[in-house]
Amino acid sequence: MRTSVVRSSLFLSRILACAALVVFVVALSGCSSGGAGAPIAPAITLTYTPDPGTGISQVTTADGAGSSAGVAEVEIYVTDVLGVLAAAFTLDYDPAAVAYLDFDLLGSQLGADGATVEPIVQELQAGQLRVGLTRLAATGIDFNGQQLLVRIRFARAGSSGASTLSFSANQLLDPMTPPQPIPGVQWFGGSFQIQ
Repeated sequence: MRTSVVRSSLFLSRILACAALVVFVVALSGCSSGGAGAPIAPAITLTYTPDPGTGISQVTTADGAGSSAGVAEVEIYVTDVLGVLAAAFTLDYDPAAVAYLDFDLLGSQLGADGATVEPIVQELQAGQLRVGLTRLAATGIDFNGQQLLVRIRFARAGSSGASTLSFSANQLLDPMTPPQPIPGVQWFGGSFQIQ
């Protein structure tokens, strides 16, 4: 019986020694400053910077509150333009840098008086997004001061670099029959940075 107690005691001692060794190795690896594992890569972020607008009547952009590390929310604003029935424009961007995600009209001045806004947002090809926003009303609405038109979100597609966001084929339209372009409006885009 004494032999079996000695064997059990010896077996228990070996288990405790192995457990202590495992705890020591784990603690040692957790305390090392560099570690032997793979380095942790820094997060790649996407940011948007608007171009500064000049002039009285203008369309400008801003980095929206919905932006995150991998998503840039671009808010498009209209400043001091009266009687707007519709907006039509193409956003040009580098598809190797960013990709179109979605849009929303929450808080858009186009529907501020309760009018329904009919959106048409379509990718014409990689790097070109066509946007049409029309009030389903007989009258236009005034953009007094700087007021929101639409938010458009882009996702990071590249791993580094900078690219521009610009407007083309752009116009704000009045409520005439047929609607006419509102003259004197300047349009300003911005740029994406991926780092």
